[in-house]
Amino acid sequence: MVIVKTRKTMRRKIPVFRVHVEPGASYSQLTELPEIQQIVRDEAICAIKDGIEKKKSSISLFEIAQSDYYIELGKDKWKPTLEKLIEYYVEREEYNKCAEARDLINKL
Repeated sequence: MVIVKTRKTMRRKIPVFRVHVEPGASYSQLTELPEIQQIVRDEAICAIKDGIEKKKSSISLFEIAQSDYYIELGKDKWKPTLEKLIEYYVEREEYNKCAEARDLINKL
């Protein structure tokens, strides 16, 4: 017997965040790396969407590799995060992502 999960019943897989910090570098410097910023932006939309659909009070954006720690975002931060994402995507003329963020704000 084969069981196929539909999109609605599938569980969001929380990405594992693996980082290697060079000696002398700080973890705060990671937030300035464009690659990491883009990963966080993309995952924030997915995670907030999942949080809204499942009526969560907070969402886990990432699991920190080889630890029991998660980067989480409380529901009170979802709207400001989405508003900042809209500003970012408008500047880059990525209007589909703007619309996706706007639609999520309307669901809050």
